[in-house]
Amino acid sequence: MRAGICLLAVAASINLPACAPLAFPGDPPAYRLRIDGETFLLRQLTESTWTVSSAAPSTTLATSPAASAQLRQAVETASGCQVSDSDYSLGGRQFDAQVDCPGRRAR
Repeated sequence: MRAGICLLAVAASINLPACAPLAFPGDPPAYRLRIDGETFLLRQLTESTWTVSSAAPSTTLATSPAASAQLRQAVETASGCQVSDSDYSLGGRQFDAQVDCPGRRAR
């Protein structure tokens, strides 16, 4: 899956340097993502749930429509699915997205 995320990211002009997962004990793997010069961490929590947060843990994410669209695009590129719902959590420090993957069976 790591190679797939790297290839999808390149195709969408999103830079995932070295595509190396970053993980803390108990956390799902995270991938570094650069959008407009800012570094984010992208994680898949479940088959249909993804999160994006700043690489600087205490940083609040921009919530403008343009910023939200970029985060949605990053999740869609990495997951290969369409974001069906999204919101901000952790006081604006995390972007949460639910994805819908046509052709994948629900469990």
